[in-house]
Amino acid sequence: MISTFVILASLACASLAAPATSSADAPLCDVSSAVIELGNSTLPAPKFTPTFVGLGVGTQNYTCASSGTYTNVGALAELFDISCLYGQPDFDDITSVVSLFWNAAPATVTPSEIIAFGEEYDLSFVLGEHYFVVNPVTGSGLNPKWDFTSRAFAGNPNAYVVGSKVDDVPAPTGSSDIDWLYLTNLTGSLANEIYRIETKGGQPPASCTPGSSNITVKDTSLYWFTGGSF
Repeated sequence: MISTFVILASLACASLAAPATSSADAPLCDVSSAVIELGNSTLPAPKFTPTFVGLGVGTQNYTCASSGTYTNVGALAELFDISCLYGQPDFDDITSVVSLFWNAAPATVTPSEIIAFGEEYDLSFVLGEHYFVVNPVTGSGLNPKWDFTSRAFAGNPNAYVVGSKVDDVPAPTGSSDIDWLYLTNLTGSLANEIYRIETKGGQPPASCTPGSSNITVKDTSLYWFTGGSF
């Protein structure tokens, strides 16, 4: 628990440029005029106005396929509101900075523990959780979900979005970082589009022994949400 506190305290320090966000009016800072920096990637430009920017801290989850390579089977992360940091120096480096703390934490500290800790101490800069669910349209396969119903918009059952991946590109920062993504809304009212950029970590080893246990790999990401009803 002490290790988790250190991680969250570091995130809080990174957010000191902004007052805490309240559940009634999240996000506190307006990012509607913000520019989502996609670098030289081929991800499409947003069609809607940015509404949220969140720092994701969590893991990518993998299983070892019969081919001897890892296959992604989902992710779990806590999202922290960094909308008030937009425009500040080194904004785009925040995933790298927090990644240092996250990777230094013992392996026993999990995303679930971070989520539980945030709920216990009511950290007001927490937006919500990111995890995977069965595709709500087809009833098969897994799709990513961003769920703000218990945090930034507690009690509002529509404050979520299940995304459908439209495009992905290799992270320009290196092969150890998970891909940058562009997704659109499948269900939910939280956003019309979701971008995952400025990723750090999350890639599995190149090979594995079939039958070996599932693994989790720590990662941090910058999530931008556009459009939606919030």
